[in-house]
Parts: sequence; C-alpha cells; structure tokens
Amino acid sequence: MSDYQSTKNNPFLLPDTLYPRVIALIRDYHRLKDDYQEILHDGGRRYSTIQPRSGNKKSDETMHKAIRLSVVSDDLRAIDQALVLVPHEYRSGIKDNIIHRMRYPDDADISTYKRWKQKFIYNVAVNKGYI
Repeated sequence: MSDYQSTKNNPFLLPDTLYPRVIALIRDYHRLKDDYQEILHDGGRRYSTIQPRSGNKKSDETMHKAIRLSVVSDDLRAIDQALVLVPHEYRSGIKDNIIHRMRYPDDADISTYKRWKQKFIYNVAVNKGYI
C-alpha cells in the first residue's frame, strides 16, 4: 500500500516533498518513545559523539543528552498534540494505518478515516513548524 495524499477537495494538503517527511516522522513514533526513555534512564552515553578538547567531559555529555532529549521530546510532542485533536474513536485506527500500514476498522466510513488522517498529518506538520 502506497502513501497517497488526496488532492481533491483537501483543505489540509501538504507539499509533495513534505508529506512523506511527516509520514516518516509519525512512523518513527515508537522508536522515538524508546529513545526518550533510554536517554532519561541510560545517561545518554551513546548520544555523546563529540569529544571534549579539554576540561569537563561530564558537562559535554550532559549537554549532548539535553540536546538529544529536547529534539526527541519535540517530535513526540508534535505527534501527541496532533493526535489529541482527532476524535477518540478514530485515533487507534489512524495510528495503526500510518505506523503499521493496517486497514481502517469497519466502525466508520473510510472517507471519515481518510479525512481525520489527513487532518492529523497536517497538524503534525504545523506542530513541527514545517508550515
């Protein structure tokens, strides 16, 4: 199943190059959640790639951990805030469709799911500051 953005009567149309970028960010949601927890609890050792020239190595590791934590939490916040705007009954169907490429549930019309999916993707792009 390919990722398709409806162009007909779509008030939430994203530029062709931005749409796959936002989809990729949403699909990365579970890895981002895992990274966030790992940074918090592991100490972030694997994220410290710049070697200090002199002085306090601990301070540089802490700085890199804080920067990485900020980037990951910003991505998670953009997705979570957009998901809150989707009615509760459509959230899991839309997330499963994007992340796991599953079919929509049969509890509502497919056009309803597509409309809310497009609005969700658009809101993630807005929350990230892409548009």
